[in-house]
Amino acid sequence: MRTFGQITSLGPAFVAALLLFGTWAAPGGCAERAPADPSTILWYAHPADKWENAFPVGNGRLGAMVFGKTDDEEIQLNEETYWSGGPYSTVVKGGYRALPDIRKLVFEGNYKLAHILFGRNLMGSPIEQMKYQSLGRLVLRFPSKEPVTDYRHELDLDAAVVRTEYSQGGVRFAREVFASPVDQVIVVRLTADRPGRIAFKAQLQG
Repeated sequence: MRTFGQITSLGPAFVAALLLFGTWAAPGGCAERAPADPSTILWYAHPADKWENAFPVGNGRLGAMVFGKTDDEEIQLNEETYWSGGPYSTVVKGGYRALPDIRKLVFEGNYKLAHILFGRNLMGSPIEQMKYQSLGRLVLRFPSKEPVTDYRHELDLDAAVVRTEYSQGGVRFAREVFASPVDQVIVVRLTADRPGRIAFKAQLQG
């Protein structure tokens, strides 16, 4: 039985190219998978409490941090062209002339003066560099508020898949997130071991 959650407020059209949602109610249980090597698995028995503890996925251009929550799941997104500021040249005209003096200071152990000379002559203009920005947060809101048991949130380093699995209201739910380098998308796959039990709302927040 194929089911789809309600997608709301996803913002600009290009976001559709960034994300794919697939939901599946499996008649015999959650999505089957090959046994994983335990030495390549990182896992928690609870969702991430902050960004630093979320699990990452990426393909070099797209990236995501997955928190593994069971009520309002949060997936923080990145895309390689999303930076602050604008393009500028980092080449300083004539800066190469300071390089011999910088090297000499380094070899003499005068690192502080070498750092100052480097900054004044080779750091580009303006010195302030562009900062990598977060594209936004994909929030998946699940309606069930019943207690959660048998929770597991894991990152398979070999398969590069984040999986969150838990039981709630007599249903076994699983969520898989990965970034495809071939299709250039981040995929979120939702499964349940009973039909008609997958329901959610999705929103892209800034």
